[in-house]
Amino acid sequence: MRLPSGLRHSLLALGGRLGEQWERDRRDTLFLMGAILLAVVPHVAHLPWWAATGFFVLFVWRFGLVMSGRWLPRDSVRWVAALACGAAVFANYGTLLGRDAGVALLVLFLGLKLMEMKARRDLFVVIFLCFFLLLTAFFYSQTMMTAALTLLAVLGLMTTMLTMQFGRREVAIAARFKAAGSLLLQALPIAALFFLLFPRLQGPLWGMPEDAYSSRTGLSESMSPGRIADLAGSDEPAFRVLFDGASPDPAQMYWRGPVFGRFDGLEWTPLTRPLAPLPLPSIEGDGASTVRYTITLEPNNRPWLFALEAPVRVDKLPAGAALLMPDMQLVTRERVNQRTRYSLESMTQYRFGMNETPASLRNWLELPASFNPKTLALAADWREQEHDPERLIARALGMFHAEPFRYTMQPPLLGRDTVDDFLFGTRAGFCEHYASAFVVLMRAMGMPSRVVTGYQGGELNPVDNFWLIRQADAHAWAEVWLAGRGWVRVDPTAAVAPERIERGSRAIQRARHADLAGLDFPIFEGLRFNLQAMSNAWNQWVLSYDTSRQQRLLARLGFALDSWQDLVGLLSIGLALLLAGVALLTLHPRRPRDPVERCYADFCDRMAAAGIVRAPHETPRQVLARAERLLEAPQMVRARRFVALYNALRYGGAPSARREGVRNLRILVQSFKP
Repeated sequence: MRLPSGLRHSLLALGGRLGEQWERDRRDTLFLMGAILLAVVPHVAHLPWWAATGFFVLFVWRFGLVMSGRWLPRDSVRWVAALACGAAVFANYGTLLGRDAGVALLVLFLGLKLMEMKARRDLFVVIFLCFFLLLTAFFYSQTMMTAALTLLAVLGLMTTMLTMQFGRREVAIAARFKAAGSLLLQALPIAALFFLLFPRLQGPLWGMPEDAYSSRTGLSESMSPGRIADLAGSDEPAFRVLFDGASPDPAQMYWRGPVFGRFDGLEWTPLTRPLAPLPLPSIEGDGASTVRYTITLEPNNRPWLFALEAPVRVDKLPAGAALLMPDMQLVTRERVNQRTRYSLESMTQYRFGMNETPASLRNWLELPASFNPKTLALAADWREQEHDPERLIARALGMFHAEPFRYTMQPPLLGRDTVDDFLFGTRAGFCEHYASAFVVLMRAMGMPSRVVTGYQGGELNPVDNFWLIRQADAHAWAEVWLAGRGWVRVDPTAAVAPERIERGSRAIQRARHADLAGLDFPIFEGLRFNLQAMSNAWNQWVLSYDTSRQQRLLARLGFALDSWQDLVGLLSIGLALLLAGVALLTLHPRRPRDPVERCYADFCDRMAAAGIVRAPHETPRQVLARAERLLEAPQMVRARRFVALYNALRYGGAPSARREGVRNLRILVQSFKP
């Protein structure tokens, strides 16, 4: 099948093999469009469908114009298109400012810029727009995959810039990419120096919280039936944990988060508490159950620091940044808007809240009036039959276990009396349904209780020994205050679905999917663990390199720097030393050596090995004359051929045949073994 002449010439132009047959600007445009596509690809996932479609329509339009050689559209057409793009962005976002609106506008205007590229100056403008567009990709994601795509796009843009510097007969594409890759490798030491010593910014990369964290998932500041279930299918990481030594059993891993004590009949919210620091809660336990671990918390725009129950010590955070509230909730003074790393000590066997008073417990007994009458009647009946709090707890758990309650991630809707509808109607729900109903039942029987939310369990990665806790591990449980024991954790979900607590949400989902598909491939699990370990290493060593880690690194190197001015000074000194070292290696005068002379020097070395040492004043023919008495006939023939070819290349010969002559000269000198 023979391609049309125009298309064939266009494709050959990409390799720079047409010379005068194809215009220079058209070749550059074709190569540039490939680099532009690489720069836009990282944004496709978060752009509105109409914006991505609009860009690709403009891209294909411009590509068709290049291939056909037709004229660009008129200025009036471009102005109308620009106004339409601006109006569409404003209609979708209500503004032309901010992260999302700005990126969408930049992508569309980049597509429009393709329609007015006429001079070489326009090509460079588009390249710099692409560099800026690549920077904005990190506003959405800073993962290793995003960095790899960005690096590939930068390589394409650098290669395009080099392409524009060549004459009409460009070198091969592989040579261009090699040259661009060499430039990037040379820039790596400077980039590494800036990464290590540049003052770290406090806060997120993008300074508008409503933009930077609008798409974050996670636990909410309130709890109502179905809210945690929405997270059950999310594989988004919540945090990662590395234990110092053996890790607890997954069934004991309750990662404490928000505590809710106020119930309005439909929704649980926290009790109102003062902003000032409060006394630490009373936590008693034995040292044998103490575990030490480090948490890397993903940004969530919430003031919570998750901890394994019960936390007794927090390290690697600024002084006063973490507060342990009386309800054993660990909070920060500011919202977590960047990846945060901190170390803790927790006791898995403990007693907590032994210093509670009747006044402090009264807050955990309140129930809304005129809600859930059936539940209140059931609680009154049980209270008349039994007075021992522990037996009442066991009776409630026995009801969940013995009667036909179901654990489901798609619970049916509930009415106004949510607890009544759940206990006496649907009997199907997620963890928050069981925790909410249990706490209401306990409070109705006069037992102080509250709802605790957080995460339960996790998945161990055997490659790097990190535990990954996902949003799907979100969980809700209850706490009941008992005289002589303090606050006691009670998880009613364990009475209905013990496998959720013992095996974790990930294992249950994986088993369910394997059963549905009838397949189980351990090799994919190993690949998944390795990819997760690589992503975690990227997070730990690159994205988590904050001010505290920078200061600790410099302290180990012997630098005690207290301000950003000191860092800038050290960075300037390091940069000067680095550039001076490069200058010493590259700027000293070096005379280029002719390949013909290199071959002749090698020939003289081989002759010297046979006892024929060339004097500085001797010509090649004089050396050859002395060699006739010492060399055998076959070697003498090769020597004569070498000298004849050397003289022809050194003192004459057509430049077009020089490359072939040098190749033959090298073959002769390698075969000459006196």
